[in-house]
Amino acid sequence: MKKLVALILCAILSASALVSCGGGTTETPAADAGTVAEAPAADAGAAEEAPAEEAPAEPAAPAFDGSKLTGQSWGVANATVVGSLTFDGANATLNLLENGEDKSISGACTVEDGKMTINGTEIGWQVVASFCKLTIGDANYSFSKQESAAKAQGPYNLLSNKWSGDGMTLSFDGGKATIAVDGGINYTGTYTLESASSLTIPDESAGSSENLALDGTATSNSVEPSTTYNPELAIDGDSATRFASQYADPEWWMIDLGEVKKVGAAIIYFEAAYSTEFYFEVSTDGENWTEVARVTDNSTSGADVPVEVRFDAQHDAQFVRYTGVSRGTTYGHSFWELELYEAIAGVASCGLEYSGDTITVTLDGASYKLSK
Repeated sequence: MKKLVALILCAILSASALVSCGGGTTETPAADAGTVAEAPAADAGAAEEAPAEEAPAEPAAPAFDGSKLTGQSWGVANATVVGSLTFDGANATLNLLENGEDKSISGACTVEDGKMTINGTEIGWQVVASFCKLTIGDANYSFSKQESAAKAQGPYNLLSNKWSGDGMTLSFDGGKATIAVDGGINYTGTYTLESASSLTIPDESAGSSENLALDGTATSNSVEPSTTYNPELAIDGDSATRFASQYADPEWWMIDLGEVKKVGAAIIYFEAAYSTEFYFEVSTDGENWTEVARVTDNSTSGADVPVEVRFDAQHDAQFVRYTGVSRGTTYGHSFWELELYEAIAGVASCGLEYSGDTITVTLDGASYKLSK
């Protein structure tokens, strides 16, 4: 029994020895340095580098183009400034009339980017679309494109000259304008020129608004036959009474104011038997007469429709004579009332068209061609 136990222990010990010594087991072979794949070292020459950022190119400055200015005709016309800028070869003309003061320049011209010189005067300029801005000293002026040099220069030529023709005169003196139509409208006042095509002249003549005729004595060379339409009925202040002449041409009616007074206008309220052509004369002595207004194309009548007639000036007069040259009917010359004034306020609104050295003025539907 003891012998059997001893044999078993011996067997167990033998097996343990084999395990601890590696007997019968498979070992992992040592790594072979020659066969191990190593990660390749980075090659500085072959590595791709990120490209360096380049500075953005600055935009090229726009090419200077002076033709934007010199290739056009420019003009301005408003309440205070009228002018034009035109070019002729190497020369330029800047017309400028500001508040009645002429600041024009003309002569040899050079144009640079943002600076122009005319006859030695430097002027800043900038073109934007259909406008150009000129800088002269400390002042800026905005000019607009015009169809031609004549169109651009028209308003300046208008204000710089005296015009006449077709029975009208038009003149300017500083900020004042005077317009006179033979036998018709006469105004002097501070003008307004709008958009170069509309001229407005208020009548600023000083004078009383009193009807001077109410204190006068009226006479005439005739009265309508078999009536009592006597001359004094035209100055009685009653629009229901009237004067009427005989059925003839010409016929006159006259008033004695009693003393010398300033007279510059008349208002007539014609009856249906109106005058188509008539004129006014004034006198200080009743013997020597001066024609002061003439109307040649009247077609207005009615007790509530005044015909205003402005004399060519305010005259010293004690006597005022009205002469009917031609009648609008087969009856005589007749009016409900004839009033006389030192002046009548009003406004002349004229349309304008320019053509070189001539202008066409439209006033109350009539056109007048005027020249310098």
